[in-house]
Amino acid sequence: MKQTIEAQNITESMQNTQVIGGTKMSKFSSLFKHRKLQMFAVSGVAMAMLVVSLPSVSTMAYAKDSSLSAAQQQEVRAILKDALINDPDLMREAIIAWQAREQEGANTAMQTSLVTHHKAMYETKSDPWKGAATPEIEMVYFTDFNCPYCKKIEPSLNQLIEEFPQLKIIVKMVPLQGEGSKMAVDFAQTVWLNEPEKYLKVKDMLMSSPRGLDAAAIAKVAKLTATERWVGNTDERVAKMVDDNVNLMNELGIGGTPSMIVADTLIPGLVPYEVLKEQLEAAIAAKDKTQKSS
Repeated sequence: MKQTIEAQNITESMQNTQVIGGTKMSKFSSLFKHRKLQMFAVSGVAMAMLVVSLPSVSTMAYAKDSSLSAAQQQEVRAILKDALINDPDLMREAIIAWQAREQEGANTAMQTSLVTHHKAMYETKSDPWKGAATPEIEMVYFTDFNCPYCKKIEPSLNQLIEEFPQLKIIVKMVPLQGEGSKMAVDFAQTVWLNEPEKYLKVKDMLMSSPRGLDAAAIAKVAKLTATERWVGNTDERVAKMVDDNVNLMNELGIGGTPSMIVADTLIPGLVPYEVLKEQLEAAIAAKDKTQKSS
């Protein structure tokens, strides 16, 4: 099953902590001998989680539970309050369990979306790329020229290509950082469509700019790369390509750049090289295993 880096952190936390639903459930059994009281207490912890963020629901926490008498409800409130005060881990464990359940649902939705949009990610001929021309493994990379974190992750991606010559990185350029980003993406995508041999130099120079790109900075890059003819002369195909990239991000639930996808794993944000390498090696190993078994 697909996992994001955040999902792995939650899973590790769950492995290191016995969550509600497992061994820790015995705490409730010892506190509440009556089955109704146990279930009411569990729902109480859930409501307590809501109360933390939405205090106004506290008055409704038990209003609709008619299976217990008023005295029983009062007893549960008192016991639950005492339990949370004396064992705050109960709240923490409930939150962890809830987060894990939410993440599992998100992972399932992401997995389905990755399958649905596989062609848009990997088979769009208009996308720039770098690395292996006949790859054994591919990575999709969403990037913005004015994104400071994209600038910082570029050396790691270049290092991946050096260490894994079988890797191809497909570049999905998206203008999320204002007008300067849009001008840069229009220019770079146009260069790719018309003079693809000059694209990587253009991209690297745009990414290496220490400040936000504007018309003057882009014109300077164009002059240094002999691509002046494409400044302000955007290829008519570019608008749809860029819209497709942005829409694809939205369909995949990706909220920003940089974001990388390797096989069925989303790697969001600026992460260390070791994380990228680990995920790539895992994808290669999984692919090798599948090929051997087929």
